[in-house]
Amino acid sequence: MRFIVAVKQVPDTFSVSVDEDGNLDRKGVPSVLNPYCETALMTAVGMKGEGDEVIAVTMGPPQAESALRRCMELGADKAYLLTDPAFAGADVWATSRALNAFFCRYCCDADLFLFGRQTIDGDTGQVPAEVAQMMGVQQFYYVSEVVRDGDGFTVSQDYGDSLRRCRVPRGSVISMDSVDPNGHFPSATQFLDAMDREIVVLDRVALGLGLYSVGNKGSNTRIISTTTVNPSRRNRKVMIRDPSVAAGVLMDELGVSE
Repeated sequence: MRFIVAVKQVPDTFSVSVDEDGNLDRKGVPSVLNPYCETALMTAVGMKGEGDEVIAVTMGPPQAESALRRCMELGADKAYLLTDPAFAGADVWATSRALNAFFCRYCCDADLFLFGRQTIDGDTGQVPAEVAQMMGVQQFYYVSEVVRDGDGFTVSQDYGDSLRRCRVPRGSVISMDSVDPNGHFPSATQFLDAMDREIVVLDRVALGLGLYSVGNKGSNTRIISTTTVNPSRRNRKVMIRDPSVAAGVLMDELGVSE
């Protein structure tokens, strides 16, 4: 079987600024593999049997290669970097279109396409669904577990107040919902091996995409304005033995009049 995992490199910080066009300014900000994408990758690696293949792909600037190195350290067999100056400023639609072009041209016969639920920088959670729609295949969100089941798969979907198990046909798109807070650690052998592995680099021409179908020019959404919210919380600790006095303090904090 062939498992395709779409990943993304994201800023390793909550203090990310934006430029005048509303795009993330990544200069001087350390980057990591998106945690949800890492879960998707480890799910694919965990299902891999003899003769199977796990392929990681990302769209991003040249430095996104480090995220793919991380994928190979964790067990990916091949890696593809979709990079082109024209990809800059892509919204979810333009991003999905580039990924769809890659899937259809280079791995249309894959048995399963895995995504993380969302990225921690954009948090839209829309790319898996848009890619599935473009490919004309079924999609499964909020997946917490994937098990190989004959010629297909069985997944568990966690909706918070209910858990659903269902069959997933080959060629479907799934979106992994969970994150391992402890992360994953490759062996020294895996780390050294990944350093020398080839990463295939593809631009928009290799994907068969025109200049006005990718990046900012190919995006259907436009950012009107972007502001940074700096939440503040006042912490106050008091020791009160009289319940009536405590009630008065709480009402004062909440701005409630008697």
